[in-house]
This record gives sequence, structure tokens and C-alpha cells, in this order.
Amino acid sequence: MVKVWIYTVAACHNPDKVVCQVPCAIDERQIFFGPCKKLIRERLREDLLSSNKVNGMNDHELYIVGINGGSKVKKIIWAGKLLEGMTFAKADQTFQGEKYSDLRNHRCSPLHVRPIMRNGTLKGYEHVSEEHIEDNAWVSDLVSHRAIHKSMLEGRKLLLLEGTPWEAFDRDFCMRLENIFFAKGQGIAFDEVSLQILRKGQPGKIGIDQYAIFGRTESGKVNGLRGTFREIEGDDARDFIKWICSQSRSMHKNN
Repeated sequence: MVKVWIYTVAACHNPDKVVCQVPCAIDERQIFFGPCKKLIRERLREDLLSSNKVNGMNDHELYIVGINGGSKVKKIIWAGKLLEGMTFAKADQTFQGEKYSDLRNHRCSPLHVRPIMRNGTLKGYEHVSEEHIEDNAWVSDLVSHRAIHKSMLEGRKLLLLEGTPWEAFDRDFCMRLENIFFAKGQGIAFDEVSLQILRKGQPGKIGIDQYAIFGRTESGKVNGLRGTFREIEGDDARDFIKWICSQSRSMHKNN
């Protein structure tokens, strides 16, 4: 089953270039998706990981597609195929070496925490980047309000207080994706072909157009899908990804 999750990249208002750190293009082939979008990460953590797993593979073909926020012009600014989901501790082990130096060493690196290990067991995380540093927002990348009492904040360290790491750090999830498209100067504009696919894939949604990608309310207000995402599956999802790939190839030929 092919699935596409489409969401608004609220931190990026530029329709032609990804200017935030989530997602982060490691190279032409890989994308790292670290913090942010809690609902997406919580859902995938539940689907892919378990209390005794630190990384997992997806049984379906899942693609995540990001649309720029803010601007009156809406375009696709990135698209990736999920390859692997993992904890931030596992990501710290996985993304080692010169190839990942930019990812790890950027001032606002989305790999923004490092594991604190004791006798081979995860005991907490230390925040090492400026990503989500304001008001300790990075803490909510790792724990929800439901689980906050299971950990303790000491400076820029979040330490396990009770329960297991799986229970305490209930948002501890990030992912590696295949780079399908990543805007560096030109986003993918929606045309009538793509809009027809989106209308079929979002039955019951009204007013879908080049700006209101997720439709409008009965009063005509644009649905910005704030904080969540839209899921399309099956043939509609497959057709949408084929369209993105064709548009991306066309852009590369023209450049």
C-alpha cells in the first residue's frame, strides 16, 4: 500500500527553497527529519518502534510531502520516502563520520540531542544545538505532557526519573528518508493534474485549488492543516508521487 502524508512546513514561508532545518537534506539521496511535527513522529513511533526496538522499517511505501507555509503561493518544497525510523540515540550512532558532519555540527542541527548512556542503557539526553533552544522547546520534542513527570530537566540535560526510556521519552523518534525532491531555488507548483489527484484523494473536501491545497471551510476559509497532516493512500497516493517525480525530473532537465 502506498501512502502519502502531506503537511505544511510552518517554519518555511519560502515556496522555492527549504530554509529551515527540519527537514534537512544530508545529500542528494538522503533526508533527515528530526524534531518538529510531533503528531507525525508520535504516529510513526507507535507504528514502527516498540519498547524493545530503537529503529524500525515501514511495511508500506510511505512518502512525506511538505508544502511551504505563510506565503500566498503554495508549492511542494520537499518530498521523501521513509526508509527508517529510529530513536535519537540510534540516530546519534547512525549518522557518524565525515558524510554527516554538516548535519551534526550545524549551529541549529536537527540532530539536536545526544544520548546519555550508563552501562549501555539510555538514561537521558543532552541538548547540544540551538534548534528549539528557546524556552527549552527541545524537551517537548522528546516528551509529551503525559510523560513529563517521568523525567527531570537539569540545565540542558533531560534525565530519566522513572519508568523505562520508552515510557519516559514518548516522542523519541526521528527518521531517514530517500530524497525524492528538495527545493533549493524552485518549488513544485500545483497544476490541474495534481489538483485533480488531490481532489480525488480528499473526498468531501471543498474548494481545493492552487492555494487551498487541503480545501476550504463552508465559509470559504482556507484549511491550513495546522499541527496535523493529510493522508492519501492507494492509487491516488501513487499517482501523486509519480507526478512529483515527473515534475522534479523536468526541473532538473531545464536546469
